Amino acid sequence: MSHSKVGENETVEDLRNEDDINEDTSENVCDNSSRKRSWVWNHFIEEKNSEGSIAKCKYCKKVLSGSTKGGTSHLKRHLENVCKKYQKNPTNQLLLLPSSKDPIKCFKFNQEENRKILAKFIICAELPFRIVEHTVFLDFMRSLQPLFKIMGRKTVKHDCMALYQEERKKLHDVFKNLSSRVSFTTDIWTSNQKIGYISFTAHYIDSDFTLHKKIISFKKLPYPHTSFAIEDAVKKCLVEWELDYKICAITLDNCSTNDAVMRRLRDHFCASMLFSGEYSHIRCCAHILNIMVQDGMKIIHEAIECIREIVRYVSASPSRMQAFNEILQHMRLPARKGLTLDVPTRWNSTYEMLHDALGYKDALIRYATEHSCVCPTNDEWKKASIILKFLEAFLDATKVFSGCKYPTSNLYLKEVWGIRALLMDESIDTDETVKQLTNEMLKKFNKYWSQCNNLLVIASILDPRSKLIFVEFCYQKAFELEECKKKIDDIRACLFQLYNEYVDATRMHPSMSSSERTSNFGGQGDISSVSSKKKFGMDFAQFRNQSSSKRSKRSELDSYLDDDVLPDLENKEFDILAWWKSNAAVYPILSRMARDVLAIPVSTVSSESAFSTGGRVVDQYRSSLSPSTVEALVCTQDWLREQYDEVANCSSSVTLNVDDDTLDSWSGQFRRTE
Repeated sequence: MSHSKVGENETVEDLRNEDDINEDTSENVCDNSSRKRSWVWNHFIEEKNSEGSIAKCKYCKKVLSGSTKGGTSHLKRHLENVCKKYQKNPTNQLLLLPSSKDPIKCFKFNQEENRKILAKFIICAELPFRIVEHTVFLDFMRSLQPLFKIMGRKTVKHDCMALYQEERKKLHDVFKNLSSRVSFTTDIWTSNQKIGYISFTAHYIDSDFTLHKKIISFKKLPYPHTSFAIEDAVKKCLVEWELDYKICAITLDNCSTNDAVMRRLRDHFCASMLFSGEYSHIRCCAHILNIMVQDGMKIIHEAIECIREIVRYVSASPSRMQAFNEILQHMRLPARKGLTLDVPTRWNSTYEMLHDALGYKDALIRYATEHSCVCPTNDEWKKASIILKFLEAFLDATKVFSGCKYPTSNLYLKEVWGIRALLMDESIDTDETVKQLTNEMLKKFNKYWSQCNNLLVIASILDPRSKLIFVEFCYQKAFELEECKKKIDDIRACLFQLYNEYVDATRMHPSMSSSERTSNFGGQGDISSVSSKKKFGMDFAQFRNQSSSKRSKRSELDSYLDDDVLPDLENKEFDILAWWKSNAAVYPILSRMARDVLAIPVSTVSSESAFSTGGRVVDQYRSSLSPSTVEALVCTQDWLREQYDEVANCSSSVTLNVDDDTLDSWSGQFRRTE
């Protein structure tokens, strides 16, 4: 290749890279033929002497050959490698960029900030560290910002771990300044290498009455997963985060191991727990519903299997589906919905399969007749319609219990008693299948829910749509008159006992007004930061309240219970936290109580995973990482989600992102140990 050819190629490449080195390309040097010359000449003074053309550097004044026969590579090398006064890659350079709002705005490149954003992207998008070494990724980054220095996988991992520590400290400071109590959920996971993990999630309501859910631990759990191993992991996590004195309740799956764990945790932390920990053990409601559903489906398993077989047969090939659609057209039935084959380990998909199959019952019977395939009998269709009614009620309740973007403890009594009412009504049916089904489900109901957790009942009372009158209504439906009166007296005593604990805690700060106390408990400052004039007004408010209390012995709780109940208990749009926030000045003590009790989750799992009898498995890639790295990725992703508003329908106990068939995101690629 000739020198002139090299020079031309170099010039083309140089022109492509003008933005890479942030040079002013508006001054293009042209020769007599109006051909653009290299950007290098913007930095040299071209002169002639007795030996020919020379090029003098504008910065260091060094003289080089100015002949273009050999190209301009030597000039470029001088700028990049020799001249110390030339800034080839200025950092933090301001660039002018077009904007949809403003014609021009400044962009300041910052390598460290971009590295942090890259770490966030890798964590949130669940990408492997090695992605930064992929050729296409490198090309992509160069095209976006040539100044960005690409790192290797080890550096990116280091950045991700540093981000974890940074976000962890922020969250630790939040907990340190948090006045309200914190509730927890915990669960056991296993990797495909049979390594056990225990997740621990904190749930709390801040001073602005916003509900938060944070995974604070995802530790390797030594085998065997005994109650002692779980207890030790929970204790260490609580102490490490300095939350051992802020425990409100802990929600766990239903098993004897967890019962033993809670007994020992209650004994250890009872001094700082509400009611000395008597009601702090919350049994996962979604898990109980799952058990009831599975027991019910076992009774009519054969009918479900027959419907599953014909759906599987029709859906097995395009030709069969075409024949089935032709029948639908002939019968003038909509074909848009179609048939759904269930995943046996996910009972909500079984509900969808039965719902769709029953809707196309006549078409399926006709298809089976025309194609000589096995079809469910009339009795089996009847049994399917029976279980469908139960599954629909359980499906709605499970979705309610499994939410984590809104409080669920106040909905506990309403949903549980709704299930009980359904079972009691159906238990008197003359059909033997219905009787057998309801009796089996009632056994499980009475095993887990015959005695209501008083802390969850108090949560229902703190719902202004229900209050104590709703508890009385429910108990009258379930118990004889004397037993009903006894239970109502018991819950009233518990309610006032808890209220008095909060009153006593408030009296420990006598110099603070109720409104300021609410702010201080949220970690937003104390009275020392208030101006004297404002403090004077607060002192008067306190004096006024004290005078009022002397004239009337009625407490906040008495007033709240006597006030009218809000209508429409079924209103799903009602925002209970917004109501308490707007009424915090009216009920300052009760509002603090509500912040603690309403944060209690009644389920350990998210809505998407609540229907699965299978579990959660750490995927193959994450299983290859060290346990400490897995914890950092799981926790940091969860913490960043709230910042980027990426929690869709709340995924997790570890917040899960799953579809109907697979647990396909790595937050959701875990299998819970049953």
